[in-house]
Amino acid sequence: MPIKIAKSKIAKGIFLLRFKTQYELAATFLRIQEHYESPRFHGRIFSLEQYMDWYAKRYGNFTYYQDWSGFNVPSTAFRPFYEGKFNPLSAKEKQLLRLFKDLRERFYVIGIYDSGDKSNLTHELAHALFFMDDTYRKAVRKAMRDYDTARLGRQVAEAGYAKHVIPDEIQAYIIAPSGKLGAAPALKPLRQKLRALFRQHSNNLSIPEIS
Repeated sequence: MPIKIAKSKIAKGIFLLRFKTQYELAATFLRIQEHYESPRFHGRIFSLEQYMDWYAKRYGNFTYYQDWSGFNVPSTAFRPFYEGKFNPLSAKEKQLLRLFKDLRERFYVIGIYDSGDKSNLTHELAHALFFMDDTYRKAVRKAMRDYDTARLGRQVAEAGYAKHVIPDEIQAYIIAPSGKLGAAPALKPLRQKLRALFRQHSNNLSIPEIS
């Protein structure tokens, strides 16, 4: 039986998917997200079982569905799934792919679940803007040059991200910290600058009311 997914187009090329539960969200996005940004599986074709084995070995148990509450993937990450390289697909993955099968232009998808922390949405929106809004991305990179974010970059890598997404993750975690990630007092001045840029560039997004 298909799960309920609320799909909203919040800007040109940016889509928000809302799920009822964290499990449904994480189980739907796992392989496409980790194909995009996993330090181990980025760019690789893998089964769910292979990923579960690796995750349990790295973290002591397979707790992925409880650990991650927000997701973000560009249209390029969908390509091998549409090409059949990840077959057999799960029912949840098939449902996700059906939502965007007719799109040909560049797009970005973010996912949250309804009872999650609202800061999750801010964090994922920061990713979407960084990927889709060239002006935002350039302004963020310029602001970050004046601050030492190396420690946060190492923390982000240790949390489970591939090298190519670390600058994007740094800006998103500074804007919307999660636990210790991005919350260092030394980053407060940069946080103020990046949040101002985020507010400026997110004003035109059509974001639905989140309960």
